[in-house]
Amino acid sequence: MRFTYDDLNNRYAEMTTSVICECEAVNPFAGGMSAEDDGIRSFIRHHLKISDPVKQEETFKRIKEEELGEKAIPSAEGELKEQLTYGINVIRRTAIGPYLGSWMIHANLKTAASRLGLFVEFRGAKGNMAEAGVVIPYGRSRLDDRPDCVYLVDSKDQPASTYFAEIKGKVSSTRGSVSIMHHSECVPIGTRYAYEFKFIKGNFKMEDIRDFLALSMVVGMGSAKSLGNGKFRILSADIVEAKDARKKKEMEAKKKEKDEVKQASA
Repeated sequence: MRFTYDDLNNRYAEMTTSVICECEAVNPFAGGMSAEDDGIRSFIRHHLKISDPVKQEETFKRIKEEELGEKAIPSAEGELKEQLTYGINVIRRTAIGPYLGSWMIHANLKTAASRLGLFVEFRGAKGNMAEAGVVIPYGRSRLDDRPDCVYLVDSKDQPASTYFAEIKGKVSSTRGSVSIMHHSECVPIGTRYAYEFKFIKGNFKMEDIRDFLALSMVVGMGSAKSLGNGKFRILSADIVEAKDARKKKEMEAKKKEKDEVKQASA
């Protein structure tokens, strides 16, 4: 016996429950990936509004050589008691536009289920969601064939626009106080995305799925979540259980068989 990729993929679909979610940002989503050269140049053009190529290059060199990283902040007495860490963060993107990595959404769902104690209550549930689960783009967020890019779009289903926001914080370390400041690329409130989460349902009840989806909205997405960023609402969640998928396939097979009998007797 020989199985093709389609055979195995269809079998996986039969074994798993599918959750399709349409989501909308209620707070800005902030990027947490350190900007490489292209990201810094984008920051210079779009946030600093520098259009002259010569000034762009001068600013690029100054940011790279003088501003990024950690610097000492002198106190009023001249002592160096505090450090400042500065960086430019961006949202992941392709040539099409900004996206959420499918692994980010997967992590969000696993965190929500963990906080509810579902992995302790149901033996094997963690593996069913983690190792046996997969998140893929769906509908409006499937703008190419990459399974790991859940594209962020606007209300017209066009790639979302972005902007840079200043995000500040402070932490204590063994070296003393460290002030953190980032200019982070963000997508605005109202940005939308859609994904499909497939996993082995196991002993989960429908109420358990409802609960981890509800908590996932509070867990949030992206960077700087402690500052109120990354919250979203699930506009709709359609759930197709594994048994429904099998039943649908059986019904389709029976219909096909009846159609073939009718054609043969005609």
